[in-house]
Amino acid sequence: QAAINISTYVMLCRTAAAKGQIFSLDMALNSVDDQYEGCRKNMTNLVETRYLKKELNNSRNNFKTAWQEGEKYSKEPENNLTKNHSIAIYVYTGDKVFRDFNNETRYGKQNYTNETYNWYSLHFLLTEAIQILKKTQNTCNITYRRTKVEFDKNVLNKEVRFGQFASSSFDHNKGAKIFGTVSCFEIYTCEGAEVTKYSKLSHEREVLIPPYETFKVTSIRTKRDKKDLWCDTVYTLKNTGKTSDLNCAIFRRRQTRP
Repeated sequence: QAAINISTYVMLCRTAAAKGQIFSLDMALNSVDDQYEGCRKNMTNLVETRYLKKELNNSRNNFKTAWQEGEKYSKEPENNLTKNHSIAIYVYTGDKVFRDFNNETRYGKQNYTNETYNWYSLHFLLTEAIQILKKTQNTCNITYRRTKVEFDKNVLNKEVRFGQFASSSFDHNKGAKIFGTVSCFEIYTCEGAEVTKYSKLSHEREVLIPPYETFKVTSIRTKRDKKDLWCDTVYTLKNTGKTSDLNCAIFRRRQTRP
């Protein structure tokens, strides 16, 4: 089963890619895609008693600095969110940790199951925040994502995943100069939640899509065929459901230990 590894590109294309590189297309099978279905209470306890403290003291990344900033400036939580949920969204939508976090989330499946992943708390808090907000929003949305890179175009009718937390916007005209006009995505998402109220970049009208949401590529348009297209290539993605290979994996692994 083929799919776009859109996860190879981070946060609306905030990172640069090698000139001329074409990114491969796959199901992001090595991603950390836990949706915590059936183990949220247990994971909440682990985050509060173990993971968050441990990960804030990890000197190899900027998580502690970003978290402390979030404690000061994140919005007061509503919509059944906790303060930690609000901080997590603020941290992710800032510029201090998303590169490392996204990279380790895209390729960290083995580390996650071995309990050497560095982002258990942020991953869980973002996932749960999206799920809580989604209950209050209760609708699918059409959103847009811009990048400065080129993707394989031989993917029509294939199933795809982002394999990371993917930022998108309600407005496709936003950020052309910053985020790019090479490959862009029109996304019909049913699992993504609007986080504008809690985002550090509240002007972006941001919808955050979880790693486990799956899509079908229903069209691929290019400027060669349509001169007034808003990007060189536009992929249209339509929600097909969810795939969470690592659902509650930490607890499954502990149950199988001798």
